[in-house]
Amino acid sequence: MIKVSSVKRLDRTDVLAVFVEEPATKDAKPLFKWDVLSGDACRRLGAALEKEGFRGRVGQTFVWNGGESHAERVVVTGVGKAASRDVDLTIRAAGAAAKKAKEIGATKLTATLPPAGKLGDERNAQAVTEGLILGAYEFNAYRQPKPQKSYEVAEIVGAPERAVKLGEIFARATLYARDLINTPAGDCAPRHLAEAAKKLAGANVKVTVWGQKEIEKKGMGGLIGIGKGSDEPYHFIMLKWEGKKGSKKVAVCGKGITFDSGGLCIKPADGMGTMKCDMSGAAAVLAMFSALPELKPDCTVYGYIPAAENMTGGSAVKTGDVLRTASGRTIEVNNTDAEGRVVLADAMTVAREDKPDELIDLATLTGACVVALGDQVAGMFANDDNLAAGLDAAAKRAGERLWRMPIVAEYRDLLKSDIADIKNSGGRWGGAIQGALFLQEWAGDQPWAHLDIAGPAWTDKGLSFCPPGGTGFGVRTLLEYVTAQGK
Repeated sequence: MIKVSSVKRLDRTDVLAVFVEEPATKDAKPLFKWDVLSGDACRRLGAALEKEGFRGRVGQTFVWNGGESHAERVVVTGVGKAASRDVDLTIRAAGAAAKKAKEIGATKLTATLPPAGKLGDERNAQAVTEGLILGAYEFNAYRQPKPQKSYEVAEIVGAPERAVKLGEIFARATLYARDLINTPAGDCAPRHLAEAAKKLAGANVKVTVWGQKEIEKKGMGGLIGIGKGSDEPYHFIMLKWEGKKGSKKVAVCGKGITFDSGGLCIKPADGMGTMKCDMSGAAAVLAMFSALPELKPDCTVYGYIPAAENMTGGSAVKTGDVLRTASGRTIEVNNTDAEGRVVLADAMTVAREDKPDELIDLATLTGACVVALGDQVAGMFANDDNLAAGLDAAAKRAGERLWRMPIVAEYRDLLKSDIADIKNSGGRWGGAIQGALFLQEWAGDQPWAHLDIAGPAWTDKGLSFCPPGGTGFGVRTLLEYVTAQGK
C-alpha cells in the first residue's frame, strides 16, 4: 500500500496529478489550484487539453510532458460535472490518476485537490486519499518481483491531515479484504480465514473460533451440511469490538464460502472460475475489524463468519437432503448451489443470541441480483426503514452503491417444502428476493438488513480504482456505518 501524506506546498516531483471538472475548456484557470502551476504552463496545458479533446469526464486522463518547473509530467484527470460529483466519482477519479501514474513509471506522485464543492474540504480530501491508495493497488503475491518499483509514497497539497489519516484507514481495510479475496482458494481455505481472524485479536477485539466439535455441539446443521463435502474442515468465527457501556450493538454476518463448486449441482467451468470470491462477505467483516482499533467506534460490534468450502466429495449434501439448523428449523436442500443462505441461517441464529440491536449480513448470494443491478451496485433488503436509511447514507459517504430492493411476501410460497420447514431455492424467478425471504426467516422481527454483494464484490475487467479481481466492496460502508452510531 502506498503511503499518503499532506504537504503545505508543492516541491519538485516526478508526476503531478491535477483534476479538471467537466467540461474542460482552453481557459482552464478556474479548474486548477493555481499555486502549483505557473501562468505560462497553464496556458500551454489548456491548449494541449483542447487539442486532445479532453472533456473532463470521470476517470479520463491525459499525460502532459510540458516541462513545468515543478514536475516532469502532469497527469490531468477528469472528475466529472461539479453538480453531480460525489464521493464515489471523486474516488474513481483519484484512482484513475494513481493508476495512470503507475503506468508511466512515476517515482514520486504529488496530487492537488479538486474543488471541494458540496463534499466539503474534509470529505473531498479523504476521498482523494482513498482513491490514490485504491487505484495504486496491485496483487503481486504470486508474481516475480518487478525489476523497477513504482512510487510507494504520494503527497496531497493542502489536504487536512485528519482527512488523509481517515482515508488511509478506510483504504487499508479495503485492501485487506482485496488481498483475502484475491488469494487462490487453495491458500485461503476456512482454516486460513480462522487464522486471519485470530491475528486481529487484541486492542479491544476479542476473537473466538469454533472447530467441528463445537459446531456439532451447537447443532449447526446448515454449516455442517454444506461443509462436509470438502476435505477442508469448516469453522465458525466470532469477533467482538466492545464499545461504550450501554451503546448500540451491531451484529454483522459475512458469508465465508472460500470456494463454491456448486456442490453436487455443480457449476459449469466458466461459472467456477471466480468462486474464490464467494467469501467476500467474510473478507469485509474481517477487514472492518482490522480498522476498528484505530477508529474506536462507540457502538459494540459483533462479527460472525460461517466458513466452509462447498465441494462435491462423497460426503457432500445431496439434493433432497434435510438439514436441521441451530435454531431447530429444518431446510430441504433442493439446490446445493444455493448454499450461502444455508450457512448464514446458522450464523444469524448465533448472532441473535447475543441480542444485538441490529443485524446485517453481507453475502455474494445470488446471480439474480447481478442480473438486476449489474456489477457495480449491491442489492439491499431490509425489514427496518431506519436501518436501511442508515446503511444507504453510510454507502453514499463511502462512495459505494446500494439499491434497496423489495421483499415480496407472496414469493415466500416458492420456498414451501413438502417435508421440511423451508426449502433453500424456489426456482429461477425473483431469485434475489427469494434469497432475502429465506434469510428473513432467521432474522424474525430483529431489525435486519441483507446486502447481496454478488455483483460489486468482483470485477472482471477492472475499474479506475481497482484492477481485475476482488474489490473489497462493503468494507467502507460498514466502517462509515458503525463509526456513525452514537454520534
